[in-house]
Amino acid sequence: MPTVKQLDVQEFLDTRPFGAFHWKILALGLTVLILDGFDVVAMGFIAPAILDDWKVSHAALGPVLSMGLFGLAIGALVGGPLADRFGRRRVVIGAVAFFGVMSLLSAWSPNLAVLSVMRFLAGLGLGASQPNAATLASEYAPRKYRSIMVTVIYCGFTLGAAGGGFLSTYLIARHGWQSILVIGGIVPIAFALVLAVLLPESARFLTVRQGGRDALMRVLNRIDPSAVDPSTVFVTSERGHARRAAMKLIVSKPHTRVTVALWVGLFMNLMTVYFLNSWLPIMVKGNHFSMSDAAMVAAMMQVGGTLGNIVIGWEMDRFKAYTVMMTTLVAAGIFTVVLAKMSFVLSGLMSMVFLLGYCTNSTNTGWTAMAASYYPTEMRATGTSWMTGIGRFGAISGAYVGAILLGLEWHFLELFMFLTIPIGIATIAAYAVGQRDDTAMLAVLAREAEAK
Repeated sequence: MPTVKQLDVQEFLDTRPFGAFHWKILALGLTVLILDGFDVVAMGFIAPAILDDWKVSHAALGPVLSMGLFGLAIGALVGGPLADRFGRRRVVIGAVAFFGVMSLLSAWSPNLAVLSVMRFLAGLGLGASQPNAATLASEYAPRKYRSIMVTVIYCGFTLGAAGGGFLSTYLIARHGWQSILVIGGIVPIAFALVLAVLLPESARFLTVRQGGRDALMRVLNRIDPSAVDPSTVFVTSERGHARRAAMKLIVSKPHTRVTVALWVGLFMNLMTVYFLNSWLPIMVKGNHFSMSDAAMVAAMMQVGGTLGNIVIGWEMDRFKAYTVMMTTLVAAGIFTVVLAKMSFVLSGLMSMVFLLGYCTNSTNTGWTAMAASYYPTEMRATGTSWMTGIGRFGAISGAYVGAILLGLEWHFLELFMFLTIPIGIATIAAYAVGQRDDTAMLAVLAREAEAK
């Protein structure tokens, strides 16, 4: 009888060297996040031009900005379960095309009400594309490169945001604010076609769902030529739950505590970051600096965050992820207290904000890397996306809390001391993730295997 060739897909993917296939996945995921970053911050760049063009107040423009954030949150909550049911590839391609179309249509909005609806719809696509692109990349990444692959992909968001700033300076003066939305629509639509040709479905998803054998063979042979043939039997240590929704799985034992900790951690982290993103320039200006100085200080936070995204992924692949997260968050708390208690000249303030941005922005992506590494394939997209969606409400809260505290005339010191609260809670959440009971999870999987 011929010898049966078995291949453990999970082990195969975890142990392959990082090669051309992985660079392709990294480039595609990075580009998705660049397009996301450009589109998410587009309204911030064009808001002054809209105020001048339509002669509306700042208060009237507020719903347009907030509706995009709500769309991001809802898109993440919906996109994860869809990806765990229909595949990561379909959801990423569909989401990129969808937010491209909505952004393009936004350019012809006749009033703020229509623009608000269009930005909400664009946010749905943006919210679904981000975590699922990261999830797909994590499922192809070799084990020792998994965290850094996810965090590098999330660097695309800040790159897209920065690129949007440069393009806005050039385009708005020459072609009007609508040109930013047109570019933010046409490019994603074109890139969705590129994704349709180049982006493979997750091999782990295909294995767990026990479908698409031909597609699975093709993609594995791209990673390692001649790795499999028609006689290969694919196996995996992960089990599918055909009758259980992924949403129920992530909140069921043994995942309950980790799921809640991930939700709380990212919620508090994003509250901190969006508090600073929204109000740091005003805080700095109120501390006797000029508006141009305040803009430079705020920019340093983004520069620090981009570097931090890369470094924290490297650290998490080499040390315990929760230890890296806790250490970085504790450092963020220390820098926050130093900013509150000490007086700085401009160069010193820029340096301290760079370090704070390094810590707070990097831990944002660190939560995604932890979630992608923790959840099994059958619920990974849902677990990661729901964490992202819950976290987005933290971002919305951060912007509103900052407005309330500034309205109460809190000063520079008090505002920074307040930020130690969400940072402290996020640190506790990172510790809770590290105390997960892997023994209980293995016992559950063993019982399910026996039942089958």
